[in-house]
This record gives sequence, structure tokens and C-alpha cells, in this order.
Amino acid sequence: MVQSITFIDFLITVGITQGFCIALVILLAKYFKNSTNIYLGISMLILVLINIQRLLLEYNFYVDYPRLRILEDIELQLLFPITLYFYYQKSLNPEYQIKTKQRLWYIPFALSVLFNLFVGFDVYYKLYIIQDMSWVRPTAVFEYYFSVFLNLAVIAVVYFLIYKKKPQRPIAKTILKWIQLFYSFHIVLIIFWLITIISDKFFQNDLSAILWFLVNIMFFVIGYLGIFKFRLTNNRYEIRKIISHQEFETKQKAENKQVEQKQAENNHYQKMLTLFETDKIHRDSQLNRDSVAEKLGISVGYLSQIISQHSNKRFSDYLNYYRVEDVKRMILDSEFDNYSMLAIGLEAGFNSKSTFYNGFKKETGLTPSAYKNRFKQ
Repeated sequence: MVQSITFIDFLITVGITQGFCIALVILLAKYFKNSTNIYLGISMLILVLINIQRLLLEYNFYVDYPRLRILEDIELQLLFPITLYFYYQKSLNPEYQIKTKQRLWYIPFALSVLFNLFVGFDVYYKLYIIQDMSWVRPTAVFEYYFSVFLNLAVIAVVYFLIYKKKPQRPIAKTILKWIQLFYSFHIVLIIFWLITIISDKFFQNDLSAILWFLVNIMFFVIGYLGIFKFRLTNNRYEIRKIISHQEFETKQKAENKQVEQKQAENNHYQKMLTLFETDKIHRDSQLNRDSVAEKLGISVGYLSQIISQHSNKRFSDYLNYYRVEDVKRMILDSEFDNYSMLAIGLEAGFNSKSTFYNGFKKETGLTPSAYKNRFKQ
């Protein structure tokens, strides 16, 4: 029997397709393929399957294919919070290793699968007959509400991990902000899930379509914001490794140069140049005149006076110059060809796309892409 699809279910179907594609990108693309993102990709696939379960049930798919109903009975809501929990853990602590006892979190889902297969082989396949079925309905109800409890428990535990527990190692602000955004959306979904349960039980109003519409907005958020952030963060991490490797061999030369120019480096201006040229302090996006003056042990006013005595530049000009020089070197180096221009700019110390492009054009008269096209051999 063919049933016309509603507009909101059409949007949900589009979201399912998008969610499936995004999950595959996260799981298979080289930019995102790591032990942390695997759990995010699996979590998204689970959400896609739960969504498909709902649509197939709503549009009477199992009337024509009753034996496949055994797949719908499996409570994937028991698996979703577990894979997502491990994603949170590994995002906050990349070196986190899942211990054997923590894999016990999978037991409720495993028991659910066994329970539903056992009952399903009787109801849908008639492989045997269960004489007493009185326990099946209460067990299924318990299973469903336990999945609600498990999701709430994970939400509570993850709140402690994000906002209370100190990470083993410092975490990048961009990653932390993304996790907090994702977690906030996760909370909204769980709250609305509770609302749909209450509405259905006490008021006989089915709000599940709105819930799944929110899920598909979550797919969009992950796709539009999350994947971009993942790639950008991953690019910056790999760029940083390449820079560190390239600069390792020149570090000793720089130190020797410092010894040779020891007398000159006692001058505060020379020390400032050393901070830029050797210590690469310009790569800190939060760097300002106050922090440089503090590093030199002088006042901000005296730093400005020193700079004006030795050049016609302002402090911001020095900052922009060294950042642009970093960018120029990287975009003309084939080792950085696989990384986005924005990731290179941010790793050089610029704090946004607009400041990067404006600063680069101010220094060179060209956009980064135009500079690369003109000068790269």
C-alpha cells in the first residue's frame, strides 16, 4: 500500500540522506579518519538507522514485508548514547583508551538484540513457539524506558567531563567550543524526546516528527560546522608538525647566531626581533603589545618608543609582517599543498579569515591565492 509522504517527512528523508553521506565522509575521508571521529561517524549512522526505522513503521512498510519487522524491534537508542559517550571522551582526551570494564556499557544493547531476536524468530519467522508471552510486553516497555534513562545518564556524565573535570592535556579552544555546541544540541534532542514521550502518553499527541526534524537539523549542523572545523583543526595540526620538523634543523643555527650577536641582543629592539624570528611568537593569535612588553620586561610605552626609534613601523605592522612571511613560505612550499589557505593563515597567527586576507593583501597587494598563483613555480 503506497502512502503519500508529508512535507516534513520529505525533509526528514532529505536529512537522512545527508546524515548518511556525512557519516560516510567522517568514517572514510582521510581528513577525519581517526579513532575519535569513528565514534562520531558510528553515532550518526545509528541516528540515521533509528530515523529509517521510524519512517518505515509510519508508512506501513512492514505490512508488505512483515519479516523485516524484526530489525525495527532492535532498540538502537541503547547503542547511540554509548558510542557518543566514547566520542566525547576521546575528543576531550585524544589519548584516552577504552578499558575492558567500560565496554560493559554495550551489555544493555546486546541483551536487547538477543531479546528481540528471540521473540522475533517466533513472531515473524515461526521457527519455534514461545508458550508464555506475558513477559514480552513488560520487557519491551522496560527496555524502552531504560534507553531513556541511559541517554540521560550519559548526558549527566558528559557534563562532568566537559565542564568539571580537568583534561589530561590542554585542548584547543576551537575543539572545545565545537564539543560544547554539539553537547548543547544533544541536550536539546534528549529534552524534546522526553517531551514527545510525555505528550504521547498523557495527551495522545504524536510530536515525533518534530523530534526527527531536529535530529536532521543536527545532521546539517555537523555537516556544515563540524566537518569544516574538523578539517580545519586537522589541517592546522598537520601544518604545525611540518613546521616543527622544518624548523628543527635551523634551530641550532639560530642559537649560534644569538651567541655571535650577544652584545647586540642586549638591546630591547633586537630582543623583540628575536622573539619574532626565533621564538615565532607571532603565531599566537592572542599576541598583543602588552604581552610582548611583558616578555621583554619593559613598559608598553617604552616598547612603542623603542619601535619608533628603530623604524617607521608600528607594532601591528611587525606582527602582520611576520605572519604574512610565514604564510608566504608555506603556500609556496609543496608540502602544504593539501591544506586549506585558511588553516595556513590561522596557524601563522591570524585569528579569522577576514584579518588574514586583509593583512596579507596589505603586505603584498595580493590575495593569498593570487600570490601563490603568481610566484609558485
